Amino acid sequence: MSSIIGIVSTRNAVPDLLHQLQRMEQASHNCCGLVVHGRQGQTQSPPRLHRHRRAQRVSAWIEHMARSSPNGLHGLHAQVGMGHTGQTDAFGPNALQHALPHMSHGPDATLNSPARIAVVLLGQVQVSPALREAMRERGYHATSPSASEILAHLIDATYQNDPVQAVRRALALLSGAMALGVMFHDQPQRLIAAQSGAPLWLGCNGHSTFVTSDQAVLRDHAGPVVPLTDGDVVDVHHAHCQITNNLGQPVSRPELKQERTDFSAIETR
Repeated sequence: MSSIIGIVSTRNAVPDLLHQLQRMEQASHNCCGLVVHGRQGQTQSPPRLHRHRRAQRVSAWIEHMARSSPNGLHGLHAQVGMGHTGQTDAFGPNALQHALPHMSHGPDATLNSPARIAVVLLGQVQVSPALREAMRERGYHATSPSASEILAHLIDATYQNDPVQAVRRALALLSGAMALGVMFHDQPQRLIAAQSGAPLWLGCNGHSTFVTSDQAVLRDHAGPVVPLTDGDVVDVHHAHCQITNNLGQPVSRPELKQERTDFSAIETR
């Protein structure tokens, strides 16, 4: 079974992300990837979305990255990141195109266009031929038949400086059971996660907040573990989280109120 994870931290999240990918990866998985928002090494270039993917020998790839980069992936420092590990039916040179995360570089993008949206996805998303055609007409060119790439383009097309609303608008145009994480190039301190028919859990420790489809990765972390329900969208910042339901209203589940004292990072709006 595939798994996704997102981390927002007050320190470098890259080592934690690699460690959690190791824990989630299984022998049957043949693809894996991660995306972080940060800066590579000592370069003075602005922070951006950095993606790394693998479509074969996943275990060895993750182990090598974690062992050779104890303080970050090849000098990459980032406080926000997401990862995915799972299976793809694609083989050969095109297999990597199916591996998550998927990105949108915007309409009529060139090879030099920076990534604007990154998506990790768990579940089966139904994208109609009419929606695919509409995205092509707007200048979004898919590099794979993956529905998650169309989702990234759709979020970019609906984005108007409000990440939560962009995710909600995009999901309203799709069907299927899913859980997803989304990162935005121009929102470097935030990670948006949404649940609709697939499991997603929220947890935190003293320096990081985690959103994951695999509850087991949260067992070693202090603080409560909060299951999200259908329609919940979580807006994770460095300092806090904001959870709203499918109507955009504040979450008022009793278990959240009971955990409020210990899990002070959760807020509602």
